[in-house]
Amino acid sequence: MNILAIETTEAKASVALINEKGEVSLEASDEKMNHLQNLIPIIDALLKKRELSIDDINYVAVSEGPGSFTGIRIGVASARALAQALGVKTIAVPTLQSFLYHAYDYNGIICPIFDARRNQVYSGAYQWVRNEFPEKSKNEYLSSKKFQSSYKELVAGDAYDLPQLLEKLRTVLLEESNERMTSEVTFFGDGIIPYKKQIIDWQNSSLNDNIRVLFADDDIRLQNASSVARMALEYYREGKIKSLYDLKPAYMRKAEAERKLEEKS
Repeated sequence: MNILAIETTEAKASVALINEKGEVSLEASDEKMNHLQNLIPIIDALLKKRELSIDDINYVAVSEGPGSFTGIRIGVASARALAQALGVKTIAVPTLQSFLYHAYDYNGIICPIFDARRNQVYSGAYQWVRNEFPEKSKNEYLSSKKFQSSYKELVAGDAYDLPQLLEKLRTVLLEESNERMTSEVTFFGDGIIPYKKQIIDWQNSSLNDNIRVLFADDDIRLQNASSVARMALEYYREGKIKSLYDLKPAYMRKAEAERKLEEKS
């Protein structure tokens, strides 16, 4: 069984293949915002690397959003087209939650933030439920057929004004620090670049000394098809499969053109 995972919600497209054992291979584009031209060639390169043909794909997974509106549309449309051509079903992976698989062994709070423009971010906050993890190495854990994702959604994924998000996150962090004596949050995503100073100022003015705020390293900061593939494998095991006709983008807010049209009306 092989799942092809497509990630086009950020500037650089990537694809991954994962089998039932949890073995993952990744291929990524070096070009920004060129998904239409690059997606099929990197899929072809990935299949050749794994010595597979397109007919060896059993499911097509896609990062459904939020993120770049154009990127989401290209990813979902490509996933639907491939699923239709191959006669297979699809798996929709929420982009924000996929960041859990960037740091499967992290005890703190995972908070991806995407720059949504207009002083907004797409964001949510998540945390693995650690006491349900088996005592295994990373590869053994991810390849286990008994693997079940177990995480808490601490802040619902949505479009937020940054101060609104940070206030929600502050409440969660203070609760966590009261329970555990210490708490930690790591921010991921392209929103780190424009909003890092504001987050640091918020940390200094609003949080207790026993709460740590970190920023993800560059190699795991952005969306990645490997994480999409790992979450897709878990969804497959849970039976979260859907027809290509039920596969929809998850924009989380209206497009700028649609919003302006409504304002004119």
